[in-house]
Amino acid sequence: MKLRVLERLVDEHGPIEVIEQGGEVALHFGNHTSQSAWRPAEPEQLCFAYYRAMMLPVALHPDPARIGVLGFGGGVLAKFLLEHTESSIHAVDLRPALAPLASRHFGLALDQPRLALSFADVSAPDWQPPAPLDVVLIDLFDQDGMIRLPDRAVERLAEAVAPGGMVCLNLWRNHMPAVIEAHRQFSSHFHRDALVAHVPDRLNTVMTYRREAWQPADLEAGAKRLTAAPAPLRRAQGQAWQWLQPLRGQRR
Repeated sequence: MKLRVLERLVDEHGPIEVIEQGGEVALHFGNHTSQSAWRPAEPEQLCFAYYRAMMLPVALHPDPARIGVLGFGGGVLAKFLLEHTESSIHAVDLRPALAPLASRHFGLALDQPRLALSFADVSAPDWQPPAPLDVVLIDLFDQDGMIRLPDRAVERLAEAVAPGGMVCLNLWRNHMPAVIEAHRQFSSHFHRDALVAHVPDRLNTVMTYRREAWQPADLEAGAKRLTAAPAPLRRAQGQAWQWLQPLRGQRR
C-alpha cells in the first residue's frame, strides 16, 4: 500500500508527520509509532484497540459529565467522546501545533462548545489540572515512549478527580519498569487494585483506578449502561469488556 505524507512540520519539540496509508490517517512524531489514527471512511470506528479499552470507564462511571484527556495527539479520542457522549472534554497536550492538524486531518471541530483544549507541560511544577474531573484518560507518549509524570503532578491530578471519579492509563507492557512506577504513583492516591484490561495481540495494558475497591456489582452496573449507550460507543466498550481481567477477589 502506498504511503502518502499529508503534512510534515517541525515544532520546538521535534518533527510531526501526518501519514495516510490504506485509508488510515495517522500521526507520527518522527518515527514509525502511530500517536493517533482514524479511518475517515469509518469515522465511528476506533481503529486502535487500546482506544476501545479506554472507553471502559465511560461505562463504569454512572455520570461522566467532565472527562479529562491528557495526551491530545490528533484529537481522535476527544472527537469520539464529543460525538457519542454528552460529556464535556477537557484535553491537554504539550504541543499547540497539534490543534490545526486535528482539524485538518482528523475531523475534529475545534469550536465544539463542549471541548476545552489547552496546551501545557503537565509535568511542570505550576501545572494545574482542569478540576473537577469525573474520568481522566491518560495517553502520554512521545517519540521515545511513555512519559513519566512526576509524583507531584500525579498528586495534583488525584486532587482534581471528583468523588467517585476514575483515572485510566494506557501503558506499554514492554516498558515494565515504567508500568511498575506508574502503578506505585497512582496506587498511593487510589485503591491499589486497579481494573486491568490487556489488549490482545498488542503490548498495551489499560489500567483504571478509583478510590474504592472494584466490586462485581460495579461491572454489572457498567454492563447495563453499556447496553443503553449509542451504537459506536457500545461496540467499542463491548469489545474491550472481553479484555477485562478478573477482579482480585475472583482470581484463582
